[in-house]
Amino acid sequence: MIEKQSINGKDVWIEVEQQPANRANPNIIPTEYFIAKYYLNETLSGSPVIITDEEGKPVLFESPVEALSFASKKLNTMI
Repeated sequence: MIEKQSINGKDVWIEVEQQPANRANPNIIPTEYFIAKYYLNETLSGSPVIITDEEGKPVLFESPVEALSFASKKLNTMI
């Protein structure tokens, strides 16, 4: 899912992507997580920037709505 948002007067495209949890026991929930990444151009060309934690690892979210909301708030302070 990709959503266009206007943040501080700039257009930003936020993509939320599903990531399997890859657990040894597939019955443990959640079975999937979501990551958020963003683009600064409409063509979505180039490498997206993944929203990461302090250690540089992608932040994992339990829902696409949570990922989109967090990315929007984080970008609001970055852009």
